[in-house]
Amino acid sequence: MEAKANEYLAKLNIDDFTGIIRIYEDRIEKKLKIKLEDRNGTFIASPNQALETTMYMSVLFAVSELTTIKRENDYPLIFDAPTSSFAPQKESDFFNVISDIKKQCIIFTKSFLNDKGKLPDEVIDKLHCTINRIEKQRPFDKDDLSTVQTKITFIK
Repeated sequence: MEAKANEYLAKLNIDDFTGIIRIYEDRIEKKLKIKLEDRNGTFIASPNQALETTMYMSVLFAVSELTTIKRENDYPLIFDAPTSSFAPQKESDFFNVISDIKKQCIIFTKSFLNDKGKLPDEVIDKLHCTINRIEKQRPFDKDDLSTVQTKITFIK
């Protein structure tokens, strides 16, 4: 599991510090825990938000892949704003990893919206997946929750 998680961590952090994912059993709490170490085995106590996020994503991707191989079970991966703490290049690395995963992935993100709330074609054209836009149907009464409806538009 660690080896596979570290493979994904390297893919998500190209040209950046990754550290090494370690999965260990906390015998007091009787739980498995995940931590990052450097090459010398020193625990990284405060990784930045993007590194911490990619650490957990890497373990998730490893579990997903190993579950499919070992048990032939498959399930969708669902992400809610997974790249909100990422720089633009790291966001691109994330979507490259996702494009190589051979399973259904559902990603909720505002990342593709420009300053005017529009979807930029140059970003959308690079993705090789189905894209839908989910937004509030307008108009709605801001004081009446029952008037808020969801609008889903197929993009690609």
